[in-house]
Amino acid sequence: MTDLVSPEVTRPPIVGWTTFGHPGATRLLSKSSESGRLAHAYLITGPDKVGKRTLAIDIACMVNSEAVVDMFGTADSIDLSTSHQSERIRKGIHSDVRVIDVNTELEKDSKGSSSGGDAEESGKRGRQNISINHIRELIRDSATKPFEGLSKVFIIDDAQRMTIEAANTLLKTLEEPADDTLIILTSPTEEALPETVVSRCQRIDLRPVDPEVIEAELIERFEAEESQARSLSRLARGCPGWAIGALNDSTIVDGHNQAVLRFAEIVTGNIEERFRYARQIGGQFWRDRDAVLEEMRRWLEWWRDVAMMRHKLNDHVTNTEWAELLSEIAGELKESQISAAVTSIQDATIALEANAVPQLTLEVLMLDIPWADPAKVPSLTFDDSDDSEE
Repeated sequence: MTDLVSPEVTRPPIVGWTTFGHPGATRLLSKSSESGRLAHAYLITGPDKVGKRTLAIDIACMVNSEAVVDMFGTADSIDLSTSHQSERIRKGIHSDVRVIDVNTELEKDSKGSSSGGDAEESGKRGRQNISINHIRELIRDSATKPFEGLSKVFIIDDAQRMTIEAANTLLKTLEEPADDTLIILTSPTEEALPETVVSRCQRIDLRPVDPEVIEAELIERFEAEESQARSLSRLARGCPGWAIGALNDSTIVDGHNQAVLRFAEIVTGNIEERFRYARQIGGQFWRDRDAVLEEMRRWLEWWRDVAMMRHKLNDHVTNTEWAELLSEIAGELKESQISAAVTSIQDATIALEANAVPQLTLEVLMLDIPWADPAKVPSLTFDDSDDSEE
């Protein structure tokens, strides 16, 4: 794998990372920058909202920022939090840094048509894939020199959404990139991408962050109240991006709490209610695929908490505010039923990711989910105004 900077060119240490909770990754990148051994292509993997895109932006800032030299001509460090290049990159207005995802608009040609001339590739919102025309634009843009920075950076966010044709078209550029060009891919796992793409990138794996680290950052960096920071850091399940988003938008936590109640109602509900749920969520799939997959992830977290309560592991429950409700449901189910429910949700998620018929997939899931007697779950007695599904 070729290097972005010659080994003879060294740079000062990097400080001011926006990324937190991943010291191994930032240390590796800082050392690579100092020694002039940055790769031309990186693949950052990890769970949703764990910090993949944030780290990619930090890398773009790193390769474009220069050290501030003091009056004695000494450059102690490169500060990613204060450099002019970093400010423009984080605002999304830097001409040499481009983020590509499923919602990226394709450029228009002189006739006003999308590049490639394909009506399906018109750049409209709601696209499910990163197309070959996105990659063709990347290749064309990478052939030109940087305009305002030191390097051109292309971030392909959720690169697993690339079509096979797009991934194959990217291979040559990954292997033989233009000078002063860096390509960064993000993906939940490396298995979600073709091996031919993975093998051409240096891999950085981001793992869930300790709740204590998230809590401390919410308090120190975002001025959250201690109790709020503790609650959000637990609910985040190791993903700082979720906690930061929830800190700035109370509807995120509201939606989470509504999901806890929604799942409890389904587990204690009749078949008609379950099929109505399957119809609603199945109908949503083609409009907002990510929201439905997030619903599946929430299901898994809910069942994990039920399993913890079944084994009296109260300290390991994420949704402590709902511990009584979860305990009542856990008491009505066998361990084998809980385990089978988790397996059914995992199978349904795999099927949905493979674009199976969503309503049918969810109806099968509803038949597999175990049933708990609502009469023995008194905590479900709440005001009808809490029912957000109506």
